Amino acid sequence: MQETQYKLNRERDALLSLAQKEDLAEKKANIHARLLMDPGIAKRMEEVALYHQKRKERLLELALGKGAKKMNEDTMSALTDKKEGR
Repeated sequence: MQETQYKLNRERDALLSLAQKEDLAEKKANIHARLLMDPGIAKRMEEVALYHQKRKERLLELALGKGAKKMNEDTMSALTDKKEGR
């Protein structure tokens, strides 16, 4: 029983770690989209950001359940702070 819980926690932690990486990728893509001069490339970069956002939401849903889509930036920051030991 305890081993099963341990494995579930490890899987959840792995999904949360991936969600954090997707969150960072989404933020970077949004920044690049705003900085690009070519409107076509900027639009494509916005699409990339949206792709990362959807992946992040799906990973959070897998890790935390259906209510995870309502997570906001503060919650993602709290997850990051917890992982980094702050």
